[in-house]
Amino acid sequence: MLEQLFSSKTRVKLLKLFLNQVDEREHYIRELTRICGEHLNSIRRELENLEDLGMIISTERDAKKYYAVNKDFLLLPELKALFFKSRELNEQKVVQQIEKVGKIDLLVLSGSLTGNRESPVDIFIVGRVEKPQLEKIIKSYHKESGKELNYTVLSRKEFQERMELGDRFVFTLLNSRKIVVINKLGL
Repeated sequence: MLEQLFSSKTRVKLLKLFLNQVDEREHYIRELTRICGEHLNSIRRELENLEDLGMIISTERDAKKYYAVNKDFLLLPELKALFFKSRELNEQKVVQQIEKVGKIDLLVLSGSLTGNRESPVDIFIVGRVEKPQLEKIIKSYHKESGKELNYTVLSRKEFQERMELGDRFVFTLLNSRKIVVINKLGL
C-alpha cells in the first residue's frame, strides 16, 4: 500500500525503519543496507532525498555518517500515524489469512503484535494447520513489514497435556498481555 503512495520501495523501507523505531537511534549507511536489504547506492540516494526534505538529519562521528529522524520535522506525527495504520492493516490481513490455514481452536496474538516484549511468541495457535501455508504467510509479513514473527503451533492434545502439567510457557503466554482472536476451548 505505502509503495503505491511513495514512489520508491527503498524509501518506504527506510521510512518504516526510522518511523517505527521506539528509541529513535542513529544508523550508519552500511548498517541500513544490511537491514533494508537494498544496494548501497539506492540507500544513499534515498537518504539524501529524505535529508533534503528535512525528515532525516545526519551527523559525522568516527569517520562515519549517522542518520536519524529529525524530531522537529513538521509532518513527523502524521507520517508516524500513517505508517502505524499501515502496519495495523498488514497485521489484520495476516490474522485473516492465518484463520484460513486449518482448523484452529485457539489463536492468540502476543509479543510484538501487542507490544508485549516479555512474550516468547507473537502468534500462538492450537489446532491443525497447514504449516507450509502458515510459513508462507509469516514470510510474506516479514517481507512487507521488515518484522519477523515468532509462532508456536500445538495440537489440541499437546495443549491439554501442557495445561495439565502446568507448562510455564503456556501459562506465561495465557496470563500476559494478549489478544485472543479465536477461542473454541472455552479459556
